[in-house]
Amino acid sequence: MIRDILEDSCNILTEKFDGGVGLTSTPLKAYSGPALEEWSELTIKLIISYLNEKYPDAVIEWGKGYLDSDFDGFGRERLDQHVKVNGKYAYLQEDRAWVDKPFYTLKRAVIRNIMISCDSQMHENVKFGLVGYSIDIRQDLVNTCNHTQGYGDRIERFSLTGRPRNKKVNGKTVNWFETGFVDTTVLNYIEYVYKSLEDAILA
Repeated sequence: MIRDILEDSCNILTEKFDGGVGLTSTPLKAYSGPALEEWSELTIKLIISYLNEKYPDAVIEWGKGYLDSDFDGFGRERLDQHVKVNGKYAYLQEDRAWVDKPFYTLKRAVIRNIMISCDSQMHENVKFGLVGYSIDIRQDLVNTCNHTQGYGDRIERFSLTGRPRNKKVNGKTVNWFETGFVDTTVLNYIEYVYKSLEDAILA
């Protein structure tokens, strides 16, 4: 089952990567984000489809809307992909073409806000994902955010290319599409989302 999802997901991602080869500057920026978010959405929906067949009594809902706070007068929160299982948020994900230190720190704060301000809406086993083409952060930043913002045990990150943004090939800087994606990272991502949702179903 996971292998079937992987094959379909990789086919979609290959099309997205082929479409980005040779792009630079503004066209690259305009293409990269929407392509990543569309691939993530389609992959999550593939996972949901398989889980719906396996657990027909479970109610699994995908969405992208804002989460209202549990508290009057507090702001709303959102990430790019939200999945509810039986009425509670079980998996939330942020998609970002390039993840650097400021963006990672910001999204860790959003996750903290969600966990505290929207607590009643979260499944007890809720998990979070951060997906990008390139994630250029160091472990010491992750350690700092785990200490200061918490919930590090609920978050995984997936760098689809496994390379820095400014990688050079034969002395020339190439965009992230031109060096391809890592199949095992896509597999790890699918397994993570699948398990996060299945754990919520079985809880």
